[in-house]
Amino acid sequence: MTTTAPRLLQVRRSARITPRMIRVTLGGDELAGFPGDGPDRRIKMFFPVEGQDRPAVPRASTGGPVWPPGEPRPTIRTYTVRRFDPAAGELDVDFVLHEGHGPAAAWARAAEPGAWVGVSEPGGRWEPDPAARFHLVIGDESALPAVATVLEELAGFAGPVVAFLEVADAGEEQALPPNAEVVWVHRGDAAPGEPLVSAVRAATLPDGDGQAWLAGESGAVRDLRRHLLDDRRLDRRRVYATGYWRAR
Repeated sequence: MTTTAPRLLQVRRSARITPRMIRVTLGGDELAGFPGDGPDRRIKMFFPVEGQDRPAVPRASTGGPVWPPGEPRPTIRTYTVRRFDPAAGELDVDFVLHEGHGPAAAWARAAEPGAWVGVSEPGGRWEPDPAARFHLVIGDESALPAVATVLEELAGFAGPVVAFLEVADAGEEQALPPNAEVVWVHRGDAAPGEPLVSAVRAATLPDGDGQAWLAGESGAVRDLRRHLLDDRRLDRRRVYATGYWRAR
């Protein structure tokens, strides 16, 4: 089986969309044919390390990726496609500026037009269940780009769509598709994930068999998944949970 080589793209522009989130718009000839449509499309991003103008990326081969000899490996992180516009040849990725700013967020903060980055083919397997009576979407700020794409996918759903979203404060709230009832949970000085878990536990959910999508801090996702399965009695096959990061 032949793997697909990452695409080398360049920054077109960037914008601060909240005090703690930056949106970087990428483009380039290698974006042609990118299969970026659909909800919750996750990509690996390859960031240049010190001394590099562009990151080293592997070439595809039948035996797996082959890295260029003598070059340092890039920093690799997983992100979600926020927007893909094939007509404009643009790909948007949102970066959260956590405390301490990891290498990916530091790159996004400093990236000027023309800066290079590598992007893998997207993955993702979530699909809405048409038989679900309601949809529950849960996440923190790291999941907001994916949350937005999930809510966009549910725009035609006739039943209730409820979202519980934890952010630092009111300044981190974003405009989202209007088809959902959105409950914003402000973390303040609490530990990441604790207010979100408490809010979902205390909530009255719609009746019937629902489908849940949840992502964010790993400990909170684990606790919420257990709550939805054990206490809310959701079907295990209808609970899609992913830990994005771990609080230290």
